[in-house]
Amino acid sequence: MGAETRRQHRLAVALEVRIRGTDRAGRPFEETTSSSNVSRGGCSLEISRELEPGAELEIEILRRIPGRVEPSLFLTRGGVLRSVPVGEGHYTTAIHFTGPHFPTYASEDTAAGGA
Repeated sequence: MGAETRRQHRLAVALEVRIRGTDRAGRPFEETTSSSNVSRGGCSLEISRELEPGAELEIEILRRIPGRVEPSLFLTRGGVLRSVPVGEGHYTTAIHFTGPHFPTYASEDTAAGGA
């Protein structure tokens, strides 16, 4: 998808992500990796399995929030947009969030009564 058609701004950020689902061969899996970029509506990451476009995933993202000691866990669901090989046994996977969308720090400040 080109930058001109994106709905949300992407941030190049490495966040710890755990995904669960079924790989292209139909085997259930769970894998922990890091995101390469994140937006309110999805993320991109590299994993060791090829996933079928449209496959449904459970997603956990560990977020470190400024001013808080303990990290926050963001839970959602997602669908695979594409899974592209980037080396032997590695795939860049684009995911669209179908559950709650990723909050931004600005929206958290506003919700908490901040600026």
